[in-house]
Amino acid sequence: MNTPPEQRPGVYGWSPGRGGVHFHRIAEPLRVLAELGHRTSTGPQLDDEILDTVDTVLAHTLHGEAETKAWHELARIGTHRLVLDVDDWLWAPDIPSLRDAYPPDVLDRLFSNVERAHVVTTPSGVIASYLSRFNRNVWVVPNTVPAYVLDIPRPDVTENGLWLGWQGALNRSADWKTAAAGVAKFLSRHEDWGIGIIGEAAIDDNGTDRHWVKPWTSDRKAYYASVAAFTIGLGPLRDTLFNRAKSSLRAVEYAALGVVPVLPDLDPYRHVIKSGRNGYLVRDFQTHRRVLTEIAANLEWLDAMGKQARDDAANWTTEAAIGAWAEAWNSIGA
Repeated sequence: MNTPPEQRPGVYGWSPGRGGVHFHRIAEPLRVLAELGHRTSTGPQLDDEILDTVDTVLAHTLHGEAETKAWHELARIGTHRLVLDVDDWLWAPDIPSLRDAYPPDVLDRLFSNVERAHVVTTPSGVIASYLSRFNRNVWVVPNTVPAYVLDIPRPDVTENGLWLGWQGALNRSADWKTAAAGVAKFLSRHEDWGIGIIGEAAIDDNGTDRHWVKPWTSDRKAYYASVAAFTIGLGPLRDTLFNRAKSSLRAVEYAALGVVPVLPDLDPYRHVIKSGRNGYLVRDFQTHRRVLTEIAANLEWLDAMGKQARDDAANWTTEAAIGAWAEAWNSIGA
């Protein structure tokens, strides 16, 4: 690391390079920065050869023992600007698998890395408020989607059919159970509607034989094509701290694809969804069933909301929002 910082401007995303978190919190902002002429790169390793070419290191939820030791050493020598991103409420989750993955010693390492970062970013105001006890320079930088998502064709409902959409993993089955009865009742009364599922959600009784299931995929364009098949996009209705600390990404993805979001009336979604204009926020399960029924009864209204949602989503692309990342990263020098 003999090159002075002013002669090695660039950002390195220290990341294994897989999954949605890597895509949205590392790859997407670095992609747009590169298109704007900045030097960016990503990879799972961090060594002197890499460090000698950049002035900024970006990492996500860093907590491994070896990685923590390296992060602490970088903080000590002060040669690079350190940016740490955290996008989930990991310290008191209601999901057993996350509690197992983040025991106290792992969380101690995570928080020690937050303390040593020059900049901490998160897509959640709830998480930002919590992390501010460890670091005074915490920035809320929302999740976004690539601008090309706005150009993915919206399926014709006369050819594609009408579909409720659900995304979920097996460890979030409690979220599905709270919505399942209402969704099943809706589907039983609307034979022209079905349900599409992305992920490993355990949905046995969904009220209809009209359903399809597709697995998660790291191929983002294939993933977006699957989501685009939804007509109405659903999300967890449980008002838990973990759900309140989520980002607005689910709503943003639905909107960008012209899918009408029907999501819980929680903080993550309030700046994206305006009920009756580009989707619906619902406070309880009775309202959830009523809103689905009202939307299904007026397909012209449904189509108008989908178009409005897509128009609004032009503000939530990475290309449109890259300034938020740059402002956070530039809030302090290396």
